[in-house]
Amino acid sequence: MTNAVVGALGAALGLAAHDLAIGALADDRPLRPLRGVCPGCGYERGWRRVRCPECGRAIRREPVVTVVSALVAVGFANTVGATWLLVPFLGFLGLSTALLVTDLEAYRIVDRLNIRGTLAAAALLAASALAVSDPAGLLRGLAGAAVYFAGAVILWLVVRGRGFGAGDVKLAVQLGLFTAFVSWTALAWAVFATAMIGGVVAVGLVATGAAGMKTELPYGPPMILGAWLAIILAGLTSA
Repeated sequence: MTNAVVGALGAALGLAAHDLAIGALADDRPLRPLRGVCPGCGYERGWRRVRCPECGRAIRREPVVTVVSALVAVGFANTVGATWLLVPFLGFLGLSTALLVTDLEAYRIVDRLNIRGTLAAAALLAASALAVSDPAGLLRGLAGAAVYFAGAVILWLVVRGRGFGAGDVKLAVQLGLFTAFVSWTALAWAVFATAMIGGVVAVGLVATGAAGMKTELPYGPPMILGAWLAIILAGLTSA
């Protein structure tokens, strides 16, 4: 499978993830991807319009999400190869992209998307791991999910939920599962990269005056970006 094909799949996942994110933020809205849902008013404008006919909001972050998703998909393919494992890893990419958008949009890791998606991604990973005869990787991934979750619970208790919410704790399960499936080193790098990204962003926002010292920032995006980076680096360092 060529990088162009994987990149195209990743771009489509980015579009679908953006729609899932906007739908998930409205509890009474069905989760229907690839409808081109406007984040401003929820109107299904489609993807051929650059401006919503209902509220006038122009497309802004959607192309960025699409490009980033395409690049990460190529990085994932380089790490796990053109095997059945790429299916759950692309599913994880779509799910985590949607949750990244919800956290940036409303400081929420939406349960109905996160919990259901994590269970589905775990089932896909289990089936794919058995298909490629890698039960050891699956067991390591499950152990990593437990370890990352436990660490997140401890952090949540220490900070008493300030700046690190229950949604971030639940998010740790899927991040630990997929990074540890690659290797324990990948999980360790994911945690390290999360701290670095979160710290750099926080310092940058405070330095520019965009946030104050006591401003609570979403922690889900650094966690997700850290996991993506760790998985991609695992493939680059093993090449």
